[in-house]
Amino acid sequence: MQVSGTIVALSSGRPPSAIAIIRASGPASLSLAQAFGVTALQPRRASLRGLVSPVDGALIDRALCLYFPAPLTATGEAVVEFHCHGGPAVVERVLADAVTVPGVRMAEPGEFTLRAVLNGRMGISDAEALADVIDARTEAERRRAVRLAEGALSRLVAGWRSEVIALLADAEARLDFADEGDVPDDLADLARRCAALADAVEQVLAGSVEADKLTDGYHVVLVGPPNAGKSSLLNALTASEAAIVTPEAGTTRDVVSVTIDLGGYRVTLSDTAGLREGASGVEAIGIERTRRRIEDADLVIAVRSPDTEAADVPADLVIHHKADIAGGEGLATSVRDPASIGRLRDRLAEIVAEAMRPSEAALVTRTRQRSALGAFAARVRDAADEGALELQAEALRLACHEMARMTGEIGIEDVLDDVFGRFCIGK
Repeated sequence: MQVSGTIVALSSGRPPSAIAIIRASGPASLSLAQAFGVTALQPRRASLRGLVSPVDGALIDRALCLYFPAPLTATGEAVVEFHCHGGPAVVERVLADAVTVPGVRMAEPGEFTLRAVLNGRMGISDAEALADVIDARTEAERRRAVRLAEGALSRLVAGWRSEVIALLADAEARLDFADEGDVPDDLADLARRCAALADAVEQVLAGSVEADKLTDGYHVVLVGPPNAGKSSLLNALTASEAAIVTPEAGTTRDVVSVTIDLGGYRVTLSDTAGLREGASGVEAIGIERTRRRIEDADLVIAVRSPDTEAADVPADLVIHHKADIAGGEGLATSVRDPASIGRLRDRLAEIVAEAMRPSEAALVTRTRQRSALGAFAARVRDAADEGALELQAEALRLACHEMARMTGEIGIEDVLDDVFGRFCIGK
């Protein structure tokens, strides 16, 4: 990814919209504004100006124009914004004319945020959290992403970085000045401090083991015999007609899944083929798929009804469905009784929230972060276990290298494209 020159892009929603924000960042930003006939902009003050085409002199639109001088900007560079009308023709014309200005080109995905990182306006972890905010699909994902974007992980990492640098400096000082008697020679003290740092990092990593579950979601499988009412229950829970419902037993031959937002969490409910002995052909294939889905589920709900025999399958929760025919013990439901469906949804929401809280609390959410911090903790642990000062110092040097991988200070080219390539244009 290039990081030179001045970049321009649409930084608001796709047209048509009421307002479109076209943003430029880089040394030629002010020249770009001047090329559109926008002059004498006061820093950080909005001015209503006509945008005149640098190509043919035509008036394109009237826009609120803003200029933010470097370095106190989102990217650390000079930034100019045109807040114009959000019609497709206006946006396309402004962008097409902008790239005719010398030194100005279209931004690549994530390049505005990349420049913010390179110019010290935010760390890589903060940028990754910003991407999570943009991608958040549920309230729980949004809560975690905002917490990370506010620096929850970055502050921890900064503290660990300072501590390992201090440990390495201490080890180096002991090596360099051991003969002068000005530094302590107690290796056990250094080892204790290293062990404490390793413990702290490993504790955070352990608490983030299930971080991916928040994005992947919670998987609920409805199982039971044919005609127990699983399909009608799925439709009622998801307020959809995803599954075919008929009086005929065995209508569902494959897994039918619907993803919903339940209490702020992403939940996938799956209707499955009815379980019974002696099935053959397509029905047998459907039952086999049901058994595989049961193995992968987070929650298995056995659906029972008064007009069918209970299936022999281990379940986390038992639902007595078709309660309008005959009441059942425990959690009873009927599609004819919306209140019973509401009670089931509330119960599911409680179960999901309890299961998903650890993943929402996770601080380390990406494979890159887990890899770098895991290697960092291992090196610091090596330093704690070494019996020779020279080996302790070497392990701490390697730990500093792994921490630099985490923060992007070393090997940055290896991680930047992966981090920023997922961003949208203009961010």
